[in-house]
This record gives sequence, structure tokens and C-alpha cells, in this order.
Amino acid sequence: MKTFKKILNTFVITSVMAISGTSCSDFLEEYSQDLAKVEGWNDLDELLLGDAYFPPAMLTDNNGNLDIIHFMGDEIVPNIDYDAGTGGYGYTYLDDMFAFYTWMPDTGVNKLREYKGGDAEYWNDLYKRINVCNMVLELIDEQPEYHSDDAIQKTRVKGEAHFLRAAFYYFLVNLYGKPYAPATADSDLGVPVKLTGSIEDVEFSRFTLNETYAQILADLEAAEECLSQTQRKSVYRADILAAYLLHSRVCLYMQNWNDAALYAEKVMSGDCRLLNLVSKSNGDDCIYATSPETIFSSGGYAIAAAFADFYSNYWDMEYEPSFYLSDDMVSLYADNDLRKGRYVGTSEVLELDNVFRKVNGQQSKASSYCTVSSQLLLRLPEAYLNYAEAMAYMGKDSEACKKLDEFLKTRMLDADPVSLSGNDLIDFIREERAREFLVEGHRWFDLRRYTVCEPYPWSKTIAHEFPFYNTNTFETDYVECFVLEKNDPAYTLPIPRAIRNFQISIGNNLRPERPSTKYVPEKDDDDDDWW
Repeated sequence: MKTFKKILNTFVITSVMAISGTSCSDFLEEYSQDLAKVEGWNDLDELLLGDAYFPPAMLTDNNGNLDIIHFMGDEIVPNIDYDAGTGGYGYTYLDDMFAFYTWMPDTGVNKLREYKGGDAEYWNDLYKRINVCNMVLELIDEQPEYHSDDAIQKTRVKGEAHFLRAAFYYFLVNLYGKPYAPATADSDLGVPVKLTGSIEDVEFSRFTLNETYAQILADLEAAEECLSQTQRKSVYRADILAAYLLHSRVCLYMQNWNDAALYAEKVMSGDCRLLNLVSKSNGDDCIYATSPETIFSSGGYAIAAAFADFYSNYWDMEYEPSFYLSDDMVSLYADNDLRKGRYVGTSEVLELDNVFRKVNGQQSKASSYCTVSSQLLLRLPEAYLNYAEAMAYMGKDSEACKKLDEFLKTRMLDADPVSLSGNDLIDFIREERAREFLVEGHRWFDLRRYTVCEPYPWSKTIAHEFPFYNTNTFETDYVECFVLEKNDPAYTLPIPRAIRNFQISIGNNLRPERPSTKYVPEKDDDDDDWW
């Protein structure tokens, strides 16, 4: 396993960069000495695309992404009666997520509570991408300008690097730092911040939440300055609207309501529009790269495949989904909500309820790839809901309701005007975020920040059931139930053991021991053995 210091101090490059025929190791060696192998902004642009942006992923490739954020909240539940012999993907997927799904004190343990490591991959991967951004930012200004548009392209690359560094620190601080409470942000710990690509033989320490968020905001402001001068390259590359929307989100998390609304307004006045779900049928993709409301996407949507059932001609068998949506989530959708059917509904083959359908919602329309991400996807609806939430917190209820009405016209049939105020309005907006951003990577972070929201704090108890399968009989032997209490310290991840052991100065976020209760599910005697 790579150590934290190596991740911070080593420039990692993949096959995207192949310059002058040199090997990766040769390039790294010469780069660290004289930077001779970077010949222009194009090289840094390719480096950013290949090593900083999250890569697209096949639906069954859940390695190295941030799907842990889907497993810690209240959106999904495993198929307790799932036949492990008929779909190993979901079985191993849940096993990989055990320590995160059950809020273990040490996220490197397996389902037998044995330490196996591997939990540092998320920390390491984000710092690796940050280091790539650091390198690009150190080099971009000195690149030559041979053509008329070289200067503007350098500005674009610089803006994208600042945006990505902000995004990666946003993920780190919302995984490994406490939720942002303005009253304690000067003392609560965030994460280590490193802004150079040079080797530093030092003991790293964690910045406070205020210091960490200040760096995120500084990067977003630098990104906005650069990207305001450039044109959007593609939905997979950051542009000015992406920077504005992430800025709005960060301000919302910091409870800076005025700026959260201000940057949301900038997005809503941009060149994008809401998608009316009337134009979609059940089973259609409702979020996708070419949607008029998609602003930016980075990464894949691996988890979508785990909700699918399908029929195998080879085995002459029907396969159940590995996961379902929780009853809590499904109950949020009213009958006249178009998302009830588009986002959630029944599966195509077995007509099972509580199935996620927003992406790759039906076998007949599914593909092995998704065009958008479940971890870093920026869509116009977020600007509407950020704005409404911020205005509601400032007591401007009518403005919040007006923006909600505009949005809900594209999501509901015969939507009634929103005429709420105070805590009732806040509750409605929070539920609306849960409905709209189902399995998009928002929910866990929203649940965290609600616990410390100064006007209207809120938390809930979450129970997760973990099935233990018998690999000989392919049946569930027993189920353990774990509970995350209201305002639980486990809303913050522990620092991975490999990191805190190597860099003692970083310390740890202590989580309580997580007891469980056990039960044996009833067996359906009417089910025939699959063989």
C-alpha cells in the first residue's frame, strides 16, 4: 500500500502521458529534476484529463470510485433474500462496503471484523489527484505560447485545475472532517492541505475546517476568474457554471446563505434549462450527459447495475437485484410526482418494487456504461434547490416558494403551489433534495450538514441490515442489524489506519464501537433450489 507521504510527494502518471517515447518512470525521474518533458500546455491538459478527472467506469467496476458515499446513508438496502449464487457482483460489492455500510470504528475491517486494510484507497486517490492539480498549476504559466489561442487554453487548463483541486478537497473534508458548524469551525479539524507538487519531508497536520474550506473557496474563485474567460469544452470538463454551482454548494454547507443563493442565481441565469420529465417514459435515463440540465460530470455510475434484475439465456434463470431503495426514500414520492416511475418503480423482468430506475432503469434499455457520474455530477436542479434552501434560511419564504414552483412544474403533474414557511418549508426542501438527488452522491453529505444546521438542526436514526451468505447453499444464513444514532460521531469517517500510523501527527476521528443484533430470516419453502 502506498503511504500518505508517498501519495503527497510522488507525481503519479498513467499511460495518458507518453511524451518523447520515454517510460513513465523515466518521465518521472527527469520531471523531478528539470521538468524537461513537459513541452506545452497540451501535455498538462492531457495530464489533467487522464490523472486528475475521475475516470468513466463500467457499471460493474466499483473499484477506486467514491461509492462509499452511497452506502453510509439511508437510500439503499441490500436484498436480504438475495441468492448469492446467482449474482456475485452484488454479493462482493456489499462485502467490499461492509465497514462503511455498518459505520465501523475502523473502516479497514472486513465483515468478520478482521483488519484487512484497503480503506486508505479513497484518501490516497483524492490526494493523488490533488497532487496532479498542484503540478499542473506550478507549470502552466511558464508554458510557451506559439499560437494565437495558446494563452486562452493555458487559462482554461489553469481554471480546470483549480476547480478540480477544490472538488477533491470538498470530498476529503466532507468524508474525514466534521460537518461544518460556524461556531466551532475555527477549532474543528478538517484535512491536511498541500498546494505544491514538490517533495516535502515534513510531518503533515490537519487544517481546521475554516482553513480547509477557505482553501476550497480560494480555488473556486481562481477557477471562476480563469473559466469566465474560456468556452465550455465538454460536459466532462469544468466550466464557469460548474465552478459557480460547486461554489454555491460549498457555501450552503458553510451556512453562508447569502453566497449560496448568489452563486445559485449565477447558474440559473446561465445557458442551461430544466428537463421536463413529461418528455421521459418509465425506464428512460433521466440524467445523462446531453440533458439540457447537465452542467458537468466526472466519474462513472457503477452502482446503477446493482439495482437491475435480468434474465439469463445461458442459465435459463431470472436474477434479482442486489439492492433496493429504502422504504424511507420511496415513501417520499407522491402519486402525481413524475419521478415515481422515472426515478423509482418496479423492475422490468420480475416486477419487483423499490427499484432505482433513474439511470439504466430497464434491462431492455440498459448499457454497460453510464454517461454521467454518481459522485461528481452537477445539474441545474441543484441551483434551484440551493437557492430555495438558502432563501428559506434567511426568512425569504416567498422567494424560496417561487423558485420551488418553477422547478416542480418540471417534476410533477398538476403541482400545487408551494405555500410553506419556517421549519415546514425547510423540511419540504430537504425532502425535495432527497427525491431529486436520489443516489447521486448528495444524501450522505446532506445528512451530515443537517445535524449542525444552526437555524433548524435535524438528524435521524438509520438502521442497516447486513446479510451473511452461505457460499455453499447460496442462501442467507443470518442478518446483523447496525444502527447509526442521531448526531452520531460516525457521520465522520476515521482516518485510515495506514495513514494515521505513518503520520501520527494527523491523529484520528474516533468512532464508537458499533454493536449489532442478529436474526435468521424466514426461508420461503415454496422457492425451488435454482439448480
